[in-house]
Amino acid sequence: MASNITAAPDHRPTFREAAAHLVAQGRTAASGARLWILLLLAVTVVGVIGVVGRIAGGFEDRTAWGYYAAVVSFLLSTAAAAPMVSIAPTLARASWVRPVTRVSQLFASVGVVTALLYIPLMFALPPLVEDGVRRRSIWFGSPPLTPHVWGSVAILGLVFIGLALLWASSIPDLRTVAETATGMRRRIARRLAMGFIGTDTQWKALRMRIGVLGAFYFVFLVFTHLVFSADFAVALVAGWKDAIFPMFHAMTSLQSGLASTIIAAFFIRKFGRLERYLELDQFWAMSKLMFATSLLWFYFFFSAFIVFWYGRTASDQAIIDTMVGGPYRWAFIATFMMSFVIPLFTLMWNPVRHSIKGPTIIASIILAGMFLDRIRIYAAAWSARGINDKFIREVPATHWPDIFDVLVIVGAVGAAALAFLLATRLVPAVSLWEIQYMRLLTRPVRFGKGHAVIIAKPD
Repeated sequence: MASNITAAPDHRPTFREAAAHLVAQGRTAASGARLWILLLLAVTVVGVIGVVGRIAGGFEDRTAWGYYAAVVSFLLSTAAAAPMVSIAPTLARASWVRPVTRVSQLFASVGVVTALLYIPLMFALPPLVEDGVRRRSIWFGSPPLTPHVWGSVAILGLVFIGLALLWASSIPDLRTVAETATGMRRRIARRLAMGFIGTDTQWKALRMRIGVLGAFYFVFLVFTHLVFSADFAVALVAGWKDAIFPMFHAMTSLQSGLASTIIAAFFIRKFGRLERYLELDQFWAMSKLMFATSLLWFYFFFSAFIVFWYGRTASDQAIIDTMVGGPYRWAFIATFMMSFVIPLFTLMWNPVRHSIKGPTIIASIILAGMFLDRIRIYAAAWSARGINDKFIREVPATHWPDIFDVLVIVGAVGAAALAFLLATRLVPAVSLWEIQYMRLLTRPVRFGKGHAVIIAKPD
């Protein structure tokens, strides 16, 4: 069989070609993106108006903050989870992920938007002790403001580590930008490059730094989902005792993080004209992972749901009526279809999975399902009454969004897109050094009547 393997022409760009192309493309995109930046800035201002209007309405009525909490959770479950696309496959030494590592890491910039939106929500969260009565939570015997403190530590820590990971992985490219760009972009890149010149010691330190930050980011991501879902959802519903839900909350974010990365890679590939770097292999590999996470969505949901289904106590039935079979039944059915059924029965087919548009369309459907799922959870949880009761005595009616909720939703999405777009103005959307590293480790060959790639394992 080895005799069937022969060398094939290598049409991949060299490092100098890629550097010249991506830096020049960055300048062209920067001039062409000004209209988009202004448009997204206007949408962000609309969101700020919605946040101010929500704050002006006060913090006493928790029901009014349900959709606001859902928006914060949605950003945590999409943009915050996207960097895991670069962390997990890299730890598994998957070569295909290198062109999309930067795309996923750029979502760390959205963490600034999430942190700013979290500040008003923190004041809306009731303390552990009200009128001398301590409500149920994961903080046994802790001070009244413990959820506020640890929630802030989790989100701010996640944002800091995400930005540090983005900066660390961009250092070699920032050095290239500092040598080829002009103006303010060059000055900022030179300062952030920290004197990187590519010595063996610097490369070893860089790989170690990326590995450590990636491990810490994974730990903080799970911790953030645990704290946020427990304090801003479970603890607000009387009788809701679910040890699996925080893991369901974290796992579904991996599915949405993959979906977010696929959509971003599609737009960067199309409008950034980076077809030579973001190829079919990247979308094909991510679609396989998205298929797997769709199965995990059902596994974790059913693992939690079956406990209440078999329990059949008054408290268990009230939780089912509130979260699944009651006034938010429409959101659950739509989520079930968009997050599990549609991805499962479409991505199993090679013509859909082995394409670029197919996974992108399914990723868009998954993100829509994720948003409805967070509405189902947080709008219902913040509408529940009798927080200190043994269980819910009256299932809350459906709480529909008002004008401020709509403004916050639109503004949050616009601000997230703006943060991502501004981040691409400084660093290339595709990692130059990762592309060169992959080029050194791989070699295209002819295999029989087809083509293949030989991948070396350096360590």
